Amino acid sequence: MILLIALAYPLTIVVLFYLAFLRPVQQESKRARNEIANLEIGDRVLTQAGFIATVKDFEVPERGGQTEILLELAPGVVVRAVGQAIRQRLEPAPQPELPQKRPQRVSNAPQS
Repeated sequence: MILLIALAYPLTIVVLFYLAFLRPVQQESKRARNEIANLEIGDRVLTQAGFIATVKDFEVPERGGQTEILLELAPGVVVRAVGQAIRQRLEPAPQPELPQKRPQRVSNAPQS
């Protein structure tokens, strides 16, 4: 019985440490990876350096390696970055508005 109690204390401390520190870090890391993986051209992002930029293009190296993201910091100023340089997506790319079709009027008048 004393042995069981002696093992319960360290086990409880390990579980609490995991729940308080490791699990939140893992969840944040997973969220950041998913957010970077779902980036689209036109998204506004915040970089690790604190720059706010617009995603212009993605370049995948032929021989493998990290995907490079082309970011436009200002009109005409484009820089290359890796996905890890993106801290978060600030706003998604604006979606093009589709022209709405006007409903056709149906006339009950006889056609001649």
